[in-house]
Order: sequence, then C-alpha cells, then structure tokens
Amino acid sequence: MNVFDERMRLLKTVQQMDFVVVEWTLYTDTHQNDEDALEQWREAIKNAAVARKQYENKFGPLSLKSIPSRQALELGWRWNQDPWPWQL
Repeated sequence: MNVFDERMRLLKTVQQMDFVVVEWTLYTDTHQNDEDALEQWREAIKNAAVARKQYENKFGPLSLKSIPSRQALELGWRWNQDPWPWQL
C-alpha cells in the first residue's frame, strides 16, 4: 500500500469512528438511562481517539486541538504544508 492509500484509509477510519460517536451521542441524549448505550458511547469515544492518534502519528495533526505528534515535533510541523486532510 502506498503512502497516499494508507493516508486515505486512516482518514476514512477516523471519519467512520467520529460518525459513530455522533450517532451514539444523539441516541444517549434521549436515552440517558440506557446503560448499554452509554457503554457503547464510551467505547466509541475510545475507538475514535485511537483512530485519530494513529492518523496523527503518521501524518500530523487533524485540527488545532490536536497535540502535536512526536513526528510533527521532530520534523517541525508546518500548517501551511499541503495537502491538508480536507484537500485529499
């Protein structure tokens, strides 16, 4: 797998995990007493964080809220380097 394909695969995984978090958040907003749903929501947040960290460790931060990865710090991350994630 080339670098572009790997980047796209990881970015798609981040998007999928974020979608799951949003859906569980919406559900738990109206079903606060559903303990199974709350556990699924917590698990979704953990999975999304793992996916985001995998992407960011390899390709740099996805947002200003991201803590710079070791790679970004070592290479001197520049926000003006492209492509940005939304340009892929």
